[in-house]
Amino acid sequence: MEIKMVLYLPRDAASVPVTRQVLDRCLETLGVTPDTRADIALALSEACANVVQHAGPGEEYQVQVSASDGHCVIEVVNAGGGAGPPAPDGTGRDGRGTGQEWLGESALTGDPVPATAEHGRGLKIINAVADNVQLTGNERQGTTVHFEKTLEWLPGAAAQHLFNADGGS
Repeated sequence: MEIKMVLYLPRDAASVPVTRQVLDRCLETLGVTPDTRADIALALSEACANVVQHAGPGEEYQVQVSASDGHCVIEVVNAGGGAGPPAPDGTGRDGRGTGQEWLGESALTGDPVPATAEHGRGLKIINAVADNVQLTGNERQGTTVHFEKTLEWLPGAAAQHLFNADGGS
């Protein structure tokens, strides 16, 4: 058995808490532990906030979630090109950013973020609380942030019964 959910959202700051709450309520209903849900909510918030911050006006993004075999896979897909081709400083033409700034290798390594930096911690946070963090994409095709989390269950969780009924874990 697999449970899937896809949200198509406007690039608006109000979409971030809505997305987080919708997914959290679904996971709560399935019987996922509060600590696991909190990790997922934090990672999801960081990924969505990056899309909202670096996107051009009027564009949408997607959050794709699937749960199966005690595992949750989340992808935040920014299909747009952001604010246009990057300027020499790495931001978009309008200075908002391209949505690609955080794709550097140092984002997933142990390299520290300077204490005075205003940005650059999102991927490090996602990497700290989630598993198998991957970034794909480019300026023309957009960016996908992929992360996974092993689901821990409360005693008697409904999803454990549903997954076991299908031969899953």
